Amino acid sequence: MDFQSATPKFGRRQFMNTAGGGLSGLALGGPAAAQGALAKAGTVRDCFWVFCCPVNSDYPNIKRRSVMSPAEFAFYLAVPNIIMVQIIPSEEHNDPFTAWEPPFDQYAIGLRPLKRVVWSLISSHYPRSKEENPQIIDLAKHTPNIVGVFLDDFFTNRKDRVAILSLEELKAFRRDLNSSSNKLDIYMTVYTTQLEYPVREYMELMDVLTLWTWKPGDLVHLEENLKKTRALAPKCRIMLGCYVVDFTEKRSTPIDAMKYQCETGLRWLREGRIEGMIFLANTVADVGYEAVDWTRDWIEKVGDTKL
Repeated sequence: MDFQSATPKFGRRQFMNTAGGGLSGLALGGPAAAQGALAKAGTVRDCFWVFCCPVNSDYPNIKRRSVMSPAEFAFYLAVPNIIMVQIIPSEEHNDPFTAWEPPFDQYAIGLRPLKRVVWSLISSHYPRSKEENPQIIDLAKHTPNIVGVFLDDFFTNRKDRVAILSLEELKAFRRDLNSSSNKLDIYMTVYTTQLEYPVREYMELMDVLTLWTWKPGDLVHLEENLKKTRALAPKCRIMLGCYVVDFTEKRSTPIDAMKYQCETGLRWLREGRIEGMIFLANTVADVGYEAVDWTRDWIEKVGDTKL
């Protein structure tokens, strides 16, 4: 496959100078306007999301320093929707980053120009304290663009406990959400390696499944795994999660693999088989992985086409 790495079109200094004018796109011309403006309904871009975590929280995994914030990543890829996933640093390993600290309202301010926001309640096998859950739900009540809550790394590899929450705990949480004045969907991470887990009852309580393939070499099974996901959760909407980095090998997702998952996801969007695509993450976007710039160029090419 012929490919030339994209030269960044919008440097960090340029970003900071332009961001002061807001993200409306009205004062910007050319490509910058497309980055700043919210996506129009019915376009491919409107179905794109970024998956974001506290700044530099992937340093323990990739050993590369990142300074990109969630809002910057959304702006950099020109994507209108965001998933905010909490990561808790390990005191034992002295992780060099800071988790988001409540109250969370200030973090939400910078996300106001975005179209849709989903906020995590569970991340990296770490359930939030019960005291924090009401804060997230309350934040959603007065933040119109928050449309759901996210359960990341919800299923475990333990034989004695298949999920972070018991089925009864999840049912109670589902009732709490349903009693809220504004409807919040439950989004959840499911890895292709978990599609054989006995979790059908859990799936009945979810609204949106985000499907992730951990190893680039396994992307050849995307079609089969989408069918398995649909069979496991016939009532759920599905979104395709796209890694720009191979965390196992600590290197960029190979461009041919990145192209395959993006073009497969785009075909599924046009066929109505999924409702969105997610790109992960701000914490690996500014450290030199070539798949990031390839993805940015690809989004620029296809983003404003109609579904």
